[in-house]
Amino acid sequence: MDIGAQLRTAREAKGLSIGVLAQRTRVPARALAAIELNDRSSLPPRPFGRGFVRTYAEEMDLDPDRLVRDYFAQFPSQPALVRVARDAPEPSWQPSSLWVGMGTAVALLVVVVSAAVILGRRGESTVEPGSVGTGGAPAAAPAGSTPQSVATPEAAAAPAVPNSTLPPGAITVVLSLTGPCWVAATVDGRRTIYRVLEPGDRQTLVAERDIAIRFGDAGAITWTINGRDAGVLGANGAVRDVRVTRENAASVR
Repeated sequence: MDIGAQLRTAREAKGLSIGVLAQRTRVPARALAAIELNDRSSLPPRPFGRGFVRTYAEEMDLDPDRLVRDYFAQFPSQPALVRVARDAPEPSWQPSSLWVGMGTAVALLVVVVSAAVILGRRGESTVEPGSVGTGGAPAAAPAGSTPQSVATPEAAAAPAVPNSTLPPGAITVVLSLTGPCWVAATVDGRRTIYRVLEPGDRQTLVAERDIAIRFGDAGAITWTINGRDAGVLGANGAVRDVRVTRENAASVR
């Protein structure tokens, strides 16, 4: 008895169909049918083809090493082609398709990540309406409205807005840059800064209610709150979120 017929007889003795055996072994049904027909040309190359025969033998409680050796010893150097029955299901295992699919997925992932990085950089460099531009000039407020924020790079140490013009209880925060730092600031609910500030830049923020700031490098900024020296914001490279209100302006650091 040839090895393929021996395996088929063992399967039928256990009352298993090709489909059930494929579910148990996770070997494609077409590959199992090819093994039973001794159709080596329909099996994948090493090591997969030998692995399929070994798995079949183990499921049939046969000696896998002997079955693999005897099975492939049947074939001459140029094995004759045997056509598999037409009703056998198509193989689910296709090495070439698998690698092509994986390569396509990796390429798509690289494209998506690159696009996200580019869009992120564009977003960081974009100044929205109401924010300070690279020239340091604040956006003009509508005629007749009450200014809600001031954010200007300064050369002088004094605040840009005279105390006599500030509303009662106003909050004044002055940022001094010692290194490059990405800053996003919102004054009374309005975004005022959203960009990278450079060493030597000086920004003054004035609010009636609160100032919320996110710093990309807390060690690159010193600040004052209502004229009080609040020191360095934090450690080099640390990201920090701060919210200054009328209630905590005297104590926040």
